Amino acid sequence: MYISQCLIAKNEENNIEFCLSHLKSVVNEQIVVDTGSTDRTVEIAERLGAKIFHFEWINDFSAARNFALENAKGDWIIFLDCDEYFSENSVPLLKKYMKAFSRDKNTDGIVCEMIHIDKDNNPMAVVKNISARIFKRKGTIRYENKIHEVLYNSAREKRRIHAVDKGNVLKIYHTGYDSEVVSDRKKNERNISMLIESIKENPTSSKLHYYLAKEYLILERYQEAVDSSFEALRYRKNDEKSYYTIIYNNILYGMYALNYPIDEVRSIFEEAVKHYPEFPDYHRLMGLCYLKNNDIDSAIAALERCIEICKSYSMSVESSSVAEINMVYKILIQAYVYADNISKIAELSTALLNADKYEYDVLVLLMQIFLRNESEADIIDFFKKLYDYNIFKDKMYLLKAAEHNKSIALTNYYAGIMSEAEKLVLKR
Repeated sequence: MYISQCLIAKNEENNIEFCLSHLKSVVNEQIVVDTGSTDRTVEIAERLGAKIFHFEWINDFSAARNFALENAKGDWIIFLDCDEYFSENSVPLLKKYMKAFSRDKNTDGIVCEMIHIDKDNNPMAVVKNISARIFKRKGTIRYENKIHEVLYNSAREKRRIHAVDKGNVLKIYHTGYDSEVVSDRKKNERNISMLIESIKENPTSSKLHYYLAKEYLILERYQEAVDSSFEALRYRKNDEKSYYTIIYNNILYGMYALNYPIDEVRSIFEEAVKHYPEFPDYHRLMGLCYLKNNDIDSAIAALERCIEICKSYSMSVESSSVAEINMVYKILIQAYVYADNISKIAELSTALLNADKYEYDVLVLLMQIFLRNESEADIIDFFKKLYDYNIFKDKMYLLKAAEHNKSIALTNYYAGIMSEAEKLVLKR
């Protein structure tokens, strides 16, 4: 079994080394199609032993990807973007699954789970691959669409790729959704231009309008995102249902950002939930809208429903609420602050700190609530259960929170348990 890793790249010197290196033990050849790099991308790839091919950019991602396929020799292809890489646990399993399905004529590829992460490796969203990253090399399997390209198999009914889902064990991390990366306005403007041209050629494509809405959202062009999302719904087809979940979410997000009247937002929300009752993000956005409109009870109900769905979420659709469940809890805590529900604030804040004691804003809030109702001695005893008073970081967090809450007694106590060396660190 011969395996080819393929990449298309332009100015990826910060990403390409790891993307290539982490699969050295798996693949037999690495194909890099460069579309005009002016940095060290090609130099790094050559140093790592990759085969370099140059492709003149023609505003067509599928053309570049298909050019890579034409130069690959593998029985199987692993096609990643430069800002994508498999999890450490996934890498040893890749050959196993490719070998297992090599003789299965009904299988074209393998679907993985995609985890979008920020620069600190925190998950931002989780989704199944729309287009398989692992697939067999066949003359009938090619990419299509100039942008947001997807695989098709011309030998299959409706040209669909037959892929097995191994997302439960094969994970791909994607760093490209980091806010510092997606803020590249030139890239987004380029994508918008390409999508508009594609829509002129195919004006009734629900997918193209959906992708255009996503680009508008990144640039915070919310009304255009809402309008494009409605166009995506207008031209929807029964065989493209996986996109509709996010289309409704994009509409709700745009409406929230633009302060649409709550009745209009609720109308779309009810339509969305009717079609996809188990998608949690709708309830999160509705909760935020209710908070904006000072309907605290409705906000709490919506956010609690969001959390309830997240606990048993099984859809293969990207959900930021599932990936950022702690953030949903924080929003719910804020709603309980508005409702002045002390017991719920304490309950949820304690649960969050048990999961991650360095959630500083949660610590500050919980300490603030305790200071309204408890003695300083009881507060100190309580936090001893969550924090290790022998660890400098723990003591520092407690001290900073005490200072933030302007508690002289707590500030003096936590400063008093610092060693002289630790005090010197704090003064720097």
